[in-house]
Amino acid sequence: MVHYTRRSVLAATAGLATASLAGCLDGATAGRSGDADTMASFAVLADLSAAVGGETLAVEGVVPFGQHGHGWQPSAAVQRSIRDASAFVYAGTGFQPWADDVVTSLDADGADVHVVDARRDVDLLPTPSGEDEGDHEGTTTDDHHEAHEGESTETAHEGDHDGTEPHETTHHEEDHDGETGHDGEDHAGHDHGAMDPHFWLDPTRTVTAVETVTEGLTTAFPDDEATLRENASAYVEELRALDAEFEETLAGRSRETVLVAGHDAFQYLGERYGFEIHALTGLSPDDSPTPRDVERAQTVVEDEGVTHVLAPVFESDRAARRLAEETAVEGVLPITALAGRTEEWADQGWRYEDVMREVNLATLREALGA
Repeated sequence: MVHYTRRSVLAATAGLATASLAGCLDGATAGRSGDADTMASFAVLADLSAAVGGETLAVEGVVPFGQHGHGWQPSAAVQRSIRDASAFVYAGTGFQPWADDVVTSLDADGADVHVVDARRDVDLLPTPSGEDEGDHEGTTTDDHHEAHEGESTETAHEGDHDGTEPHETTHHEEDHDGETGHDGEDHAGHDHGAMDPHFWLDPTRTVTAVETVTEGLTTAFPDDEATLRENASAYVEELRALDAEFEETLAGRSRETVLVAGHDAFQYLGERYGFEIHALTGLSPDDSPTPRDVERAQTVVEDEGVTHVLAPVFESDRAARRLAEETAVEGVLPITALAGRTEEWADQGWRYEDVMREVNLATLREALGA
């Protein structure tokens, strides 16, 4: 498990200008008793919960570094830790099947754990079609649906923003105190449903989730309500500043289209900031690109003046490198749906807003010619 608190991260990342509040460091300890007050099912939700909890609450993200939030399965020890916590923050029904099972079990047993559905009030976009049409508009709706994300951890890669190709690092299963990773798991039998779950790629929707998490944590910890609300208010201002930074940076772009050589998880970015996203495959990262997909991507490069192919972190970059070799693009750049947390990001003290800025915004600035 990964421990998150404001105090531990500030101590570990002193001098890092990009880490202004809570981050993530494996093995850090803080909080009232050394045990987590709050458990979070997903790295982004751990970041949001830690920002609200500040120095008052100890927050643990249950998914280990380098593992994605969907295919991983918690050990019995991790499930006991969730039961011992006062609050469990998760991403709503259908996103992480194991978390759904935990919530069902907590409810059936009448466990004294306050469950927070962070996605509850977020307006979601319809799931992108498997055939990339470049259409990222859609009506909004509530999130009572069964959509989920599977993030392939076949490879994880980091890339420079100088047009060079990112290196590829083989991702192995690891034993984290009995926690089991399911790299290479076949998710073909899972239905993504009608809605796209990747709302956190839009900082304004993330604000809504923070507000929901705040309500949940103040219910679970009523004695700390004033402090938690103060922390949440400060963090919301950070997220609004992040949104403004994206808007300002991308406003002067010279191109309107990006090509993602992976699954179609990024429509919230395009919808929020007004550019077009073409993805090589559909929402499931387990879909392999067909010759027609590759041919369509090559046409996008030619017709739209695409200068870089974007390779999603936590997915293989083979397709991105192939497109770079077969077209006139300048190189490959990383982009991330924040499906998990890499060791490199943790070492730098990066949390949600830092990864959004240092990876996604940096890549979009170059890819869109901003």
